Amino acid sequence: MTTRSSVKKITSKKTVVKKLPTPAGNIILKSTIPKKTKTIRQTISPALPMLPAQTLTIKNISKRKTLRPEFHTKRQPLGHLLLEKKLRASGFRGAVSSNKDVLEKYSYDESIFSVRPQVVIQPKDTRDVETAVRLIAIETITFPALSLTPRAAGTGLSGGSLTDSVMLDVTKYMTHIGSYSSRTNTFTCGPGAMWRDVEKMLKRHDRYLPSYPASKDICSLGGAIANNSAGPDSLRFGHCAAWVESLEVTLFDGYTYTLAPLSFTDFEKLLKKDNAHATIAREVFSLLEKNEKMIADARPHTKKNSAGYALWDVLSTSVSEFKKGQGTFDLTRIISGSQGTIGIITSITMRTEPIAKDSQLIVVPIFDLMDASTIITRALKYDPRNIELFDGLTFDLALKNPAFFKDRLGKLEYYQVMLAMYTTYHVRYNRKTPEFFMLITLDKRAQAPAADIVKDLQAHQGKRARLVRNPMEVEMFWQIRRASYTLSKLQDLNKRPAAFLEDMTVPAKNLSKFFFAIKKLLKKYNVQAAVHGHGGDGHLHFYPLIDFTNKTTPQLIEKMSEEFFATAVKFDGNICGEHNDGIIRTPHLSKIFSKQILDLFIALEYICDPSDIFNPGKKVNPRFDVKTNLRQIN
Repeated sequence: MTTRSSVKKITSKKTVVKKLPTPAGNIILKSTIPKKTKTIRQTISPALPMLPAQTLTIKNISKRKTLRPEFHTKRQPLGHLLLEKKLRASGFRGAVSSNKDVLEKYSYDESIFSVRPQVVIQPKDTRDVETAVRLIAIETITFPALSLTPRAAGTGLSGGSLTDSVMLDVTKYMTHIGSYSSRTNTFTCGPGAMWRDVEKMLKRHDRYLPSYPASKDICSLGGAIANNSAGPDSLRFGHCAAWVESLEVTLFDGYTYTLAPLSFTDFEKLLKKDNAHATIAREVFSLLEKNEKMIADARPHTKKNSAGYALWDVLSTSVSEFKKGQGTFDLTRIISGSQGTIGIITSITMRTEPIAKDSQLIVVPIFDLMDASTIITRALKYDPRNIELFDGLTFDLALKNPAFFKDRLGKLEYYQVMLAMYTTYHVRYNRKTPEFFMLITLDKRAQAPAADIVKDLQAHQGKRARLVRNPMEVEMFWQIRRASYTLSKLQDLNKRPAAFLEDMTVPAKNLSKFFFAIKKLLKKYNVQAAVHGHGGDGHLHFYPLIDFTNKTTPQLIEKMSEEFFATAVKFDGNICGEHNDGIIRTPHLSKIFSKQILDLFIALEYICDPSDIFNPGKKVNPRFDVKTNLRQIN
C-alpha cells in the first residue's frame, strides 16, 4: 500500500462555502481547498494543468459529464489502446486484456444487459488498484471517456458491474481469506473471496455471516458488500452493511484508507489530516448536519432497502448527540451498497454470528393468496429467524426436473430428498400444489414453543401449518428455496427469467394485496413469472419469462417497469430491496426519493468522486439507455 508521504503537500488553504441550490433551499457544503484552485487531479500529479474554478452547485455537478460530450457519443478508442502500455509503465503487475473473447465474456453478468468493456484489468493487490485509479484519474483529462468499474463474481442482477470503459476484476488475484479471530469474532478477506469459501472457513469455528444472500454459493464478498446484499436471515440480522467491521477502500486520490466507525474524538482527529479520507468525512458530515431532518425523513419505509446512498445510516445518533461524544460516524455505511461508484474496496473485515444449532422449521402451504399477510404478521410476533417463500410454479419445476438436484446433493441424500418431495406432493397435498410455500425458521430466541406457534398459525388462516421433523424434508424445502432462481430458467429454454422487477418490496402487511395486483399485471402482459422471496420483509422476487431475441422486448420491459414499480409505490413499497440500482433502477429512483434527496446523492457522489471515474452512470446520473443496452441473447 502506498503511503501519503509521496503526495505533494498543499500548505496554503482557505475555507470556501459551496452552495448547492435545491427546491427546499440551499444545501451548504464547507470544504478546504487550495487558494490557487488546484484540482483533485493535481494532488495526484502537480504537473497536470489547472482546471478553471467554478461554483460547486448541483446543476454543474450533474452536468459535468454532459459538458464533456465524449461521454454520450462513441467511445474513444485511443485512450483505451494506450492504457496497457501506460499501466505497465506505472508499475501495474496484474493482467490486462483487450482480447475480443475476453471482452465478450465481460459484456454480461446475470442482469438483462450487455455492455462491452474496452479493457479488462485484474489487479494483483491493493497497490495495483491504486496504480489504476491514479492513472485513470490523470488520463481522463485527455480522454474523458475513461472510467473504472470494479467487478467481482458477476452474479449481480442490476447491471452494476457492466461498463463500456475499463473493468477491474478482483476475482483472479484478490481472493485471500484471513484467519478467524476468536477474540473479536471477525475475519478479513479480499473483495474477490467467494462467499462459499468464507463460509467453509467460518464453519470450522461454528460461525457464519447472517447476512448471506440466497446466491451465496456463486457470489463474492466484495460484490455482496458493494450491493449491500441481504438474504433469508436478514429479517433479524439486516443487510451486509450491518456486519462490516471495517473496509480498506481506494479513494479518489489513488490511496487506500481504512474506513471504520469513528467516535467524535477520532472524527476530529481525522479532519486535521490532509487527504481524501478527511476531505470526504468533512464534506459528508456537512451534508448530514445541514440536511438532517430531510435525510431522516427520506429513509424508505420498507424493512429492506439498497436504493440510493444510505446517508441516514452514517451517524448512529443525531448530529447534536454525536458532537457531544455519543454514537459513531461510519463511512462504511455508504461505501456498502455504493456499487463501486465512490471508491474501490480492497479488503473487508466483518463480524460473525454463532451458527444456530437448535433451529426448527414450520411449513405453511398457502392455497389462498389473501391469507399470506395475516400468516406472516402473526408469525412475526414470535421473532422467527426468517420467513421465506417460494411459489407453486417453483415447486412444480422441481417436481419436473429431479435431475437438477443431483449435483447439489450426495447420492444417498439425493434419493432421500426426492422421496420427501414427491411424498409431500402426492400424499400431503393430494397432488394439489399450493399458491405459495411459507418456510418459518425458529431458534432459541422464539417467543413460544414451536408447537404453540403452529397452533396459533392454524387458528389464523394457516390451517395446514405444521412443524417439519424429518431432516430430509427440511433439506428438500431449503433446496427448492435456494434454487428458485435457477429453477426458473428451466421453464422455457428459448426464453430467460428477466431480472428487472425482481427486487420490489412492501411492508409485510401489504404483501397479499401487492402480489394480487402483480398477478393481474402479469396476466395483462401475458407473461409467466416464478416467484420467491423473503416473506417476513415483504420482499418478493419476480422473474418474468422474456424472449430477448424479440425486437419488441425493449418496449415491453420499459412499459412493465413503469407499471410494476408504480404498483410497489402504491402499496408504500420500494423498487430496490437488496439487488441495488445499477443500470435498471437508477433511472427510476425518483419514484421513491424526492428531488432534494436525489440532489444530495449527486452531491455525495461528487464529494467522493470529483473526476467521476468510479463506475459512472450507476446510483446517480444514469447514462446507459435501458433499451439500447439490453442483451440480445437468452
